[in-house]
Amino acid sequence: MGMTRASSRAWILLLAGIGLLAFVLRWYYVTHAIVYSPIRGDAIEYYSYAWNLLHHGVFSLAKPNVAQIVSDSFRDPGYPVFLAAWIGALEEFPDWYLSLLIGQAVLGALTVVLLMDAARGWLPPRWIGGAGVLMAIWPHSITIAGYVLSETLFGFLMALALYVLSVALRRSSTWLMAAAGLVFGMAALTNAVAIPLAPLLALLLWLMKRVPKRLLATLALAALLLPLCWMLRNAHVGGASSGGRAAMNLVQGSWPEYHDSFYRNAMYGDAEARQNLEKMSAEYRLVQEHPAQGLGAIAQRMSAAPGRYIGWYLGKPLLLWDWNIRVGAGDIYVYPTPYSPFYDKLPLRVIVALCHALNPVLMLFMLIGWIAAWLRRRQAEPMAIVMAATAMFVTAVYSVLQAEPRYSIPFRGIELLLAAYGAWQLVGFAIARRVAVQTGPA
Repeated sequence: MGMTRASSRAWILLLAGIGLLAFVLRWYYVTHAIVYSPIRGDAIEYYSYAWNLLHHGVFSLAKPNVAQIVSDSFRDPGYPVFLAAWIGALEEFPDWYLSLLIGQAVLGALTVVLLMDAARGWLPPRWIGGAGVLMAIWPHSITIAGYVLSETLFGFLMALALYVLSVALRRSSTWLMAAAGLVFGMAALTNAVAIPLAPLLALLLWLMKRVPKRLLATLALAALLLPLCWMLRNAHVGGASSGGRAAMNLVQGSWPEYHDSFYRNAMYGDAEARQNLEKMSAEYRLVQEHPAQGLGAIAQRMSAAPGRYIGWYLGKPLLLWDWNIRVGAGDIYVYPTPYSPFYDKLPLRVIVALCHALNPVLMLFMLIGWIAAWLRRRQAEPMAIVMAATAMFVTAVYSVLQAEPRYSIPFRGIELLLAAYGAWQLVGFAIARRVAVQTGPA
């Protein structure tokens, strides 16, 4: 359905207003928050890759200034290349670091706008506006922009891919579908979890006979182009590999104690936790060196307490979309943050309290939205199916690997749109029931 000039102007103003709110909150946070030792953990690895790209032309995890720089594929290249661009342009640490954070604030705000526009056609504007406001103020999405981590870039690329896909579907454009596939490929080069997503979406829409085959074939092939090029490069490179990192996440995710006991207690010097971490590391090495034996060892460990592990895996989707970041400083912070505007600014404290209280409700509404989209899959707009399928794909993958709220941050916007869709469907159902009761039998 086309938009009138007045409604189009109102829509643009809505996008601009919520986008500005999202940027101001992120800009204020990244320019005021103090992160203790910001180049730590994963950020050290991203910095090492960026440094080696700039100074040696080699994609390597090796620490800067070591004698031998060896190419590897342990990390995906998207964020290191993004980081290298900032370091190469500004060179000095305070300059590139602060500019990077402001750049990430811009990407975070654009993510909100792109997802809102991608929802046009399958959600009414007022519901999109409500979801957009939540996207703009969601604390995790704000604080993540203040770290040298890949989640903000990945979330932006996923939002851009979904936006271009929505436009390509509306216009039945092969060229736009190819562009959407390429952006999905860029997202996959930032986080390899996304590699199979676009082909699976194309397959789903083809099975449902909702979109012409030529468009879906274009989407799938274009989405695989960049990841396949990177895989060909990796086939000729030694050193640590992304497969090893996937195996590490698989093993860590199979231990219920990892986040709450092993990881945290070992950080504080607990001897028993360190011993348990070593057991887990030995299992990881076995999976790497002898996959069949390693998987057998995991299966044997689980068979000793099947009920416990079944409950663990069934509960992992809730952990993924939960509030408290577990591999990190906790609450809404990945790295220790001695000062945050969320600590002492009353409006921001209210936002945290409100979002924290809403989080379990939104998880429930997201589930309802997914069920509604699936039940109405023959009539629903294709983008509703795409959003629901993306949420389910992400939940399934991270439930097999590590379920951690940090990893859901790039997909929080999708969660909120699906929650709005679920709430809209419930309201519509309630109204229809009320009318039916009032009118009575014919």
